[in-house]
Amino acid sequence: MVPSTQPNDAAEAGHMPAMSQLLVTSYGDPRESVSLAPGSDSVLGTDDILVEMEAAPVNPSDFLLVRGDYGVRPPLPSPLGGEGVGRVIDAGVGAGRQLVGRRVVILPNYEQGTWADRVATSYRNVVPIRDDGDPLQLAMLPINPATAYLLLHRFAKLAPGDWVGLNAANSAVGLCIIALARLQGLQTLNIVRREAAAQTVRDAGGDRVIVAGDDLPTQIADALDGAQLALALDATAGPVVADLAAALRFRGTIVSYAYVTDAPPAVRAHDVIFKEVTHTGFWLLNWLRHAPRTEIEQTYHALNDLVASGELAVPVDATYRLDHYHEAIEHAMTPGRSGKILFTFS
Repeated sequence: MVPSTQPNDAAEAGHMPAMSQLLVTSYGDPRESVSLAPGSDSVLGTDDILVEMEAAPVNPSDFLLVRGDYGVRPPLPSPLGGEGVGRVIDAGVGAGRQLVGRRVVILPNYEQGTWADRVATSYRNVVPIRDDGDPLQLAMLPINPATAYLLLHRFAKLAPGDWVGLNAANSAVGLCIIALARLQGLQTLNIVRREAAAQTVRDAGGDRVIVAGDDLPTQIADALDGAQLALALDATAGPVVADLAAALRFRGTIVSYAYVTDAPPAVRAHDVIFKEVTHTGFWLLNWLRHAPRTEIEQTYHALNDLVASGELAVPVDATYRLDHYHEAIEHAMTPGRSGKILFTFS
């Protein structure tokens, strides 16, 4: 289905035109638990807006949700997709009318799915952004850049020259952390699992890059050459967390924000007791639920400026139409990708 750039008669009357969307129909393997379905016609509520989508990414968190392992577990069937960018083409009779015609990003609060050619949601679930900029990069704005920004600003008082350590440094969040850290004058110690990923991180401006081996603590110590981490950021869980925490300075902090293993992200008692290291977690949805609206908008507007200027960008591996979702999901689940997978809507 090719969405129109103009509202049709039904939309002008407050009715949502028919749309296509991807649904999770059962919790399990994303290759088997997702289906394409027509959206139902309905009437926009007072506070609702209708967004014609431009692009929506496929994220690891989407697959966690499909498997039933994420922090939200909606009743099924449920629409999929946590973030995206589009243009408001209709609204109810309330405050959302002022957004008609505006480009917006959809906040990843999982109150709606973004893997759809049109998305109906409350006007409170979007942030208006600039009209310029690459829609693929803007579609990825709500989750990864915001996570990276908040990780660098909420958990430690960082000064230029301080070291930040991170694993999964070649991930989208990792590359955003590297870019934002450079803008703040910070240095990054980056841990990856493959040499090809190491080159990606070097090209992105990572200061020290380690391909994790059998003696990671020694590799970290050699790379830091006497320095200590001010902040460590964990995206994998497992034993690497203890090795990162051991490299922290006195009263340093390690933050776990994602995971790829069920192994506990343990910190050694020696570091907790004698160095008073703090281990905490971060989930973007908690920030969206509790932060003041002004803080949310200011954060996304600042990141929007960095994306529009080209200072913040994430590699894209491929884009797919919505009806090619089987290929998109398979590609997104393939190890060794060089960039993100997105759905695009012409």
